[in-house]
Amino acid sequence: MLAHKLQTPGVRNAAAAKGFTLVEILCVIVILGIASAIILPQIGSRSDLVVSSGARVLMADLIYAQNRAIAFQKSHYVRFSNQTYTVSDSSAMTAITHPVTKDPYTLTFNAKNTPLESIHLNGTGFGGTSTVLGFDELGTPFSYDIATSTATPLAAAGTIEIQSGNCKLTISVEPYTGETTVVAN
Repeated sequence: MLAHKLQTPGVRNAAAAKGFTLVEILCVIVILGIASAIILPQIGSRSDLVVSSGARVLMADLIYAQNRAIAFQKSHYVRFSNQTYTVSDSSAMTAITHPVTKDPYTLTFNAKNTPLESIHLNGTGFGGTSTVLGFDELGTPFSYDIATSTATPLAAAGTIEIQSGNCKLTISVEPYTGETTVVAN
């Protein structure tokens, strides 16, 4: 008689249990392919996240200036110059004190070693050549001309355009209400 090895039914030998089946390997490859197709394009396009964070900071500062004008019953101004803007409460454009940092309330885009270093302030439009947006005691926005010291109510929405990489956003300030919105370009 030939000796037969006895095997327990349902138990594979040790050599067969060490590897993965072809189906298991293919499933893992398909899952990794789908995940990389979804995640990698989002990782590469950080400029949209950077410019949206810059827009949120700018909008928060505009709303702060408007609320402060209402609270103190005194006009407040946001002056844009090159890559910087300053919040002030007098037509002399002297910066107020920032409530958190206790420094002058000035923010500079495109400054080295800052979170907003890759954001560029492309331009402003408050009617004419004015680069100053003001808010009166009721929070109504106006364009302010430093040279002539004249305030002109906004006839159309005032705009501020910022950019990071190839992503551009325009912050719009509505006349009469001062409501701020963001529009992608």
